[in-house]
Amino acid sequence: MADTNHEHAGPARTEGDGIAYRGIGWSMLVLTIVTLICYGIVVGLYKFLESRAAAGDTNRAPLAGPQAQPAIVDGRLMPGNTTPPAPLLVNEPLNLRTFRAQEEHILTSYGWMDQNAGTIRMPIARAKDLLMERGLPARSAAPATGDVR
Repeated sequence: MADTNHEHAGPARTEGDGIAYRGIGWSMLVLTIVTLICYGIVVGLYKFLESRAAAGDTNRAPLAGPQAQPAIVDGRLMPGNTTPPAPLLVNEPLNLRTFRAQEEHILTSYGWMDQNAGTIRMPIARAKDLLMERGLPARSAAPATGDVR
């Protein structure tokens, strides 16, 4: 008769998924160690280069302002210098009108040029009239001529 006993002597064998989890763990550990070593090399190299750059810099002038320390704030680069920005002319027509008004005032009014020296300015029209009335000063004698050979 045929053997009808279908009982197995041990647990049923199943097919595995074929992944070596121990190998994955070791490779992650090795990758982490290599990454940390590379990080240490890069940080050391930057510190070395920074010290060489600082040693090669010339000393700042005693009257120079503090060195600018730029920083990144809210994703924007801030220059870090303490000097105020240069005043820029932003309204050229208004600036030109103001300049011309000042020049016109100087040309048409009396005022002191140098009060200590007693020098005054007068309107240009009056200066022209005085020049026409009095004339230009002339030389009193002819210039001395030398021996011409």
